[in-house]
Amino acid sequence: MRAANGSASAELRMTLSGADGKTAAQLYSPYAPHSTSDITRPRQSVTHGWGVAGEALPSFRGMVRDRSATSATGVVDLSALDGAERLRDAARLPAAVSANTTPIASGVWVVDHLLRNAGIHTSPPPRRGCILYASMHGGLAPNIGFYRDHVLNLLDWRRDLAPWEIAPLPGWGQYTARWDPRTRTTVPGEPLLAEFWVDNTNLGSVGATVRLNLFFQADAQTNNVRFSVDFAGDSVTLGTDGTSVTQTLGRLRTKGRWHCGVYWAFQTGGIPRGRFFLSGPNAPAPFLTIDMGNFPTMPATQLNYVELVAGLPVEAVQVSIMDTFINTKADWEPPWQRGAVLDHVGSQLNAIPPVQGSAWEVITAVARAEQATAEFDEFGIFRWRSNSRFTSPGTPVATVTSAREVASLRVSEAIDSVRNVIDVPYSVYTAGASSTRFTETEPKWVPAFGTLVLRYDYDSSEYDSPPPIVYVNNVPANTSRVRFSHQSNGLGGVHGAVESTTERDGDQLIITFRNRTGNDLFLTTNTGTPSVSIAAIKLASGSPQRFSIRRTDQTSRDRYGSQVYIVPATPWLQTSSAAGRVADYLLAVAASPLPILGDVEILPDPRLQLGDLVRVVDDVGAALSTPAWIVGNKTSGDHTGRVRQVLTLRATTSPGPPADAGLTPDLPLSPDARAQLQREGIQVP
Repeated sequence: MRAANGSASAELRMTLSGADGKTAAQLYSPYAPHSTSDITRPRQSVTHGWGVAGEALPSFRGMVRDRSATSATGVVDLSALDGAERLRDAARLPAAVSANTTPIASGVWVVDHLLRNAGIHTSPPPRRGCILYASMHGGLAPNIGFYRDHVLNLLDWRRDLAPWEIAPLPGWGQYTARWDPRTRTTVPGEPLLAEFWVDNTNLGSVGATVRLNLFFQADAQTNNVRFSVDFAGDSVTLGTDGTSVTQTLGRLRTKGRWHCGVYWAFQTGGIPRGRFFLSGPNAPAPFLTIDMGNFPTMPATQLNYVELVAGLPVEAVQVSIMDTFINTKADWEPPWQRGAVLDHVGSQLNAIPPVQGSAWEVITAVARAEQATAEFDEFGIFRWRSNSRFTSPGTPVATVTSAREVASLRVSEAIDSVRNVIDVPYSVYTAGASSTRFTETEPKWVPAFGTLVLRYDYDSSEYDSPPPIVYVNNVPANTSRVRFSHQSNGLGGVHGAVESTTERDGDQLIITFRNRTGNDLFLTTNTGTPSVSIAAIKLASGSPQRFSIRRTDQTSRDRYGSQVYIVPATPWLQTSSAAGRVADYLLAVAASPLPILGDVEILPDPRLQLGDLVRVVDDVGAALSTPAWIVGNKTSGDHTGRVRQVLTLRATTSPGPPADAGLTPDLPLSPDARAQLQREGIQVP
């Protein structure tokens, strides 16, 4: 595998010869008996390790891509790909644009989201009944649900203070995020669990409180159930509109990672009851639970949006429909396995543009835009590394010398590797006014305790539409909406009777309405016309605007001439600061030629990994001693036990500017050029 930026996939190729008197073709071909051939079927798991002195280290974990049996020779050739094979599904990203021209996501957020879709997690994953999930890993956009709006207040993204991976650290004020849930539940209706993970190591100065609100709306009447955890005040508060109950815990001043949540049950008649759950460094095992009692009755309504207001780093915010109560540790914190490690936030995004292609292709595009790298290691762990990976040399993990380890070595230097004029384009996305995208023209109805599914075709370039808000009298403006009535003429609108789920699957918007009552319900306005109206989120006229950042190195230009590199345009660079960082990085690594050390055959060492820093010493041929990054690593072996390892290395530093001692560089024009032009009859000064 090879990578200096972008993605790197490890590939394993094997030739099988057979066993027990049978050829490999007889045992492992596609038409061989399943009892022997299934071990080589496509997508079968593969692990491989190798080593010396009887010690084998893991080197590959992946899946079979293809097998080929040759009858003439009896052999079977296999090829397998590492964890990148798990990311071959179509990329699914929420297509959203910021409501206020400040970032809602980042390249790291995009990568994390695509990994999560493939079951590769960096924080506690969504529950089975999840209707809203926001990882907060480099962005406030939700992974499940729909972005509505937000307030950043100059927050920063930190890994060192995050509960699990990356979390927002507030700047001069608390940050706020509002999301539409994937499913608008009802009151009366099913219980909901609202929860988050938080780290209180640094309480900061903007209020060490995290509040999670669930807003239910019936026309102009808004009702909310909410809870807030105050780590400075060592208390928790639960409440609804106009009511609240606070309890001091005597635990929350202990520093560390906490898991907080409330199980909201909406009892007969719409009476909410809240039970608070807590686990963390000073909570009893398996968790603390407090029944905060009943709250005033809520009218029939449906969940409108969820709001997070926080002054601390928060991750894994989610709201889930719960069909069972929380009784055990596994109920409260379902077991999960971490499968990825990310890096600090690079490019920040005001819009998550619609995408096409596989998840791996999109991850590769983001990595190339940020000059980052993406790969799976020999344990199957995905690792995302920013471009600082190849700019901050540390201590070499090994030294290879011509006296013992190096069997061959080729060093090359080319002016084509010099780049001293760097242009990096970027695009500025701005939201425009919303408009109506879909309307129903035919009458629709949902039978008693039944379901209605509506499908609308999207263009692949369109942004996500917000899920419809239920109304009776007050028509919601600039958003999607729907109205229900017991009568086909629209008389007598109904709230709290229909649960709706909205999701986008590729080029389709799918809305599912579930009638929770024993009466037929019609989707109709108060005048008897179809009530479904789906809004379109569009970019402003002329958006995205295209700009470019230029960086130059005059010393390099004087020495090597202007060597221009124009970075390919990408939707994953959306700010001048992000483009400037990429330009600065490219200039830092390319203003002087960095030699490539190719075909470096060494004494096989299974410890060496892609991206490792090694020191290469050649006292015999190329006369060098330099640290270099491993950017390519190829290992091969045969039935005799012979193993070859060939590296491709990139030097960390240039050999230095030329001195040209004792040399007089020739002028661009020959001293005889003027005489030659005169002989041709051409006028010269």
